[in-house]
Amino acid sequence: MKIALFTPPATYADWYHFPVIGLGYLKAVLKKHGFDAKVFDARYHGLNGNQLIREITNFQPDVIGVSTMTHDITRGAKIVSEIKKKCPNSIGIVGGCHITALPEKTLQEFPGFDYGIYGEGEKTIVELLTAVNNNPQSKLDSVEGIVCRKEQSIVVTKPRMTMSGDELDGLPYPDFDDYFPKHRKSLSGKNAQYVMFTSRGCPFNCVFCMRVLGKKLRRRSPESVCDEMEYAIKEFGAHNFRIRDELFLIKSKSSIATLELIIKKGISRKAVWSGQTRIDFITPELIDLAKHSGCYMLGIGVESGDDEILKYSMRGYTVDDVRKAVRIIKNANITLGTYYILGHPNETRESVKKTVDLAVELNTDSIAVGIMVPYPGTQVYELAKRGEAGYRLLSSNWEDFDKYGSRCMELEGISHDELIRWQKKAMINFYIKNFKIKEILSFLWTKRRGIIRLLFPFMFKNLSSDNSDKA
Repeated sequence: MKIALFTPPATYADWYHFPVIGLGYLKAVLKKHGFDAKVFDARYHGLNGNQLIREITNFQPDVIGVSTMTHDITRGAKIVSEIKKKCPNSIGIVGGCHITALPEKTLQEFPGFDYGIYGEGEKTIVELLTAVNNNPQSKLDSVEGIVCRKEQSIVVTKPRMTMSGDELDGLPYPDFDDYFPKHRKSLSGKNAQYVMFTSRGCPFNCVFCMRVLGKKLRRRSPESVCDEMEYAIKEFGAHNFRIRDELFLIKSKSSIATLELIIKKGISRKAVWSGQTRIDFITPELIDLAKHSGCYMLGIGVESGDDEILKYSMRGYTVDDVRKAVRIIKNANITLGTYYILGHPNETRESVKKTVDLAVELNTDSIAVGIMVPYPGTQVYELAKRGEAGYRLLSSNWEDFDKYGSRCMELEGISHDELIRWQKKAMINFYIKNFKIKEILSFLWTKRRGIIRLLFPFMFKNLSSDNSDKA
C-alpha cells in the first residue's frame, strides 16, 4: 500500500522553513510496519497547487493523507478531491488540529475525506490502514481516534489515550528523507537546523490555544533526547537543533536533567539549540544552565501588555513578571523573540496600546504580532460563537481563520480594520523606535510575501478560492 502524506501550499507566505515533524513521525512508523510512505511538503519545497497534485498523482498512491490547520483545511480538501479524480481507487484521510477540534463536522463539510484521524496519529494510522486493507466495515469500530463514514452517517470512535513518555521514547526518529538526503553534510550548512520534539502536551489553559497534542505534558527521557541529538549530528552533520515543544525549557526535574545530560555528553560542544519557554518559569539559574547547554535563542509568549487582559486570558503572570524574565534572558546574551496577540477577550483600545508600547519597551531581538483568531477547540472560539467577551464573528469561512491579514472576528469597541492598523503600528514602532535599521531590512526581505499580504490584504482577496497554481 502506497501512502502520500502532504501539507497544502502556503496561503500567501512561507514564514517558517523547516520539516513538519508530525509527518516525519508518521512516515517512520508506516515504514516500520511495511507501508510505502512518501512526504510531499508543499510549503517546505515551495510547490503550488498544480505542482503538488502532479507530484502526488505521479506517485499513484492508494492513500492520500493531509495534515491541515484550520485556515488551510478547505485547500487541503480540494487538493485531495483533485487527486482522487486522477487516482480513483485512492482514499483520503485528514489529520491535524482542525479535525481534532471538529471531528464530525470536518467530514460533514468535506466529502473528499473518507476518514479522519483526531489526536496523536502514529498508532491510529497503522491500525486504520490495516483495517482498511483487511475488512473495513467490520474492523473500523475498534480503531480508536478516527472519524469514518458508515452508511449514511458519520461515526466518531472512542478517543485514543495520548502516548506516555515511555511510548514517546519508543517511537522511531522522524523520517526526513523527503526533506534532505541522509549524509553527514545534509545539515552542516550555516543556517541548517534539525527540528525535534522532546515532549508533547501542555497543562496550561490559555483561552486562545486548543492544545492539539493534549493537556497532559509527557516528556521523553533525557537519554532518548540526547540519543536523537547524537544521531542527527552523526548522520546529518547537525549543529543547530530547533526544539519545537510547546514547553521545553521549564523548571522541572526532567527539563533540568536533559540540559545537564546535554552538557555531560559533550553535545553542547558540538551543537547549539533554540526553543520555547514561559515567563513564569524563568529564573537566573535555569537560564544559566540553558546557556551552558548550548541555548542561543529562546521564544516566549508575552501576549499582552495589560495585567487585566493577561488575567482574562489565563496566562498566570503579570507585566512586571514579563520585564523581569526578559531582563534575565538578555543578561545571559541569549537571542530573544517575543510573541503578542491583539484582540484578547474584553480587549480595549487602551489595552492594545499597552501591548504595542510594551513590545517597543522590551526591545527584544524580534517580535511577532498576531490578530486573535477564534480557532475551533479554544475558549475564544466558544466566546465568539456566543458573541461574548466583546467578540463579533465576521466570517464562517475557514480560509479567513488566519492571524495575518485575514478577517474573521472583531471586538465591539475595536473594528478589525483598527486591529490591523495597531498590528502594523506595533511592527513599525518596534523597529523604528529601537533603531533596528539592519534588522528591519533583513525582516522586510526575508518575510516580504507575508508583509505584502499584511500591508495590502486586498491583493490577496481571491487567493484562497483559487485551487490551482496561485495557491
